[in-house]
Amino acid sequence: MNEDLEKNNIDNELQPDMKSAASDDNSKKSENNLPGAINEYNNIIKKRIQSKNFYRNLFALIVCIVILLAVFLNVYLVETEKYEQNLLKIEQENIARQKQEELDKIKLMIAQKNKESSDLVIFNDKYLSIRSEFYNSIEAISVKAEDKLNSLADIIKITENRIKIAKEYKGKLDTIAIPSPLTNFYKYELEFLDSDIMLWELANAYYALNDLSKFDTNKVYEESIKSHELFIKAQEELKNIYTKYELDYFLKDIIINYQ
Repeated sequence: MNEDLEKNNIDNELQPDMKSAASDDNSKKSENNLPGAINEYNNIIKKRIQSKNFYRNLFALIVCIVILLAVFLNVYLVETEKYEQNLLKIEQENIARQKQEELDKIKLMIAQKNKESSDLVIFNDKYLSIRSEFYNSIEAISVKAEDKLNSLADIIKITENRIKIAKEYKGKLDTIAIPSPLTNFYKYELEFLDSDIMLWELANAYYALNDLSKFDTNKVYEESIKSHELFIKAQEELKNIYTKYELDYFLKDIIINYQ
């Protein structure tokens, strides 16, 4: 029994030593593991910092990109607006130039029309005199032919006078300036006078023959129709021009009802 007690005492004495040794071992192990833990912790901290820096840099980059895009967009919008404004300005300038050209054209037309109207008035004053003289002379011959025809010689004399009157009228017509709007009228009037002269020359030749049956009277008839048509054509042209230039007032004196 005493031996058992001693054995227990020995065991009790040994156990604290063993515990102490175990404790020392654990302490040594902890001391050995401390630098690694610190390093691991530092690595974790470093990774967190790097991660934060990465996201911070990424955010800054995104912000820079957004700012650049905003700047580029603003520049694009400004340049686009400038381009559109330039196009609008050019279009407005073209419209303004076209309107000015049209206005200048209208002014020129008015000025030209005023000049032509003035030329027509001047022409009318001169032309009315010789035209009235021509038709008054024709009327006088017609009256004489109705009242004082006593012989064939009188008829021949009338045809000669009629030819002379037409030629004098044509000569006087050549002495006055013809306004450009009356170019066609002047042409038709000369054609009428040439036909009128031809008509009375045929009549004169007819009455001068000893044997009237040998003369082709159809020539006189045909030239008479031609002369009248040319007279009407010339008068219609004169009416149209005077009406166009608002000179209708002068028509009552210048238009002749010639049969």
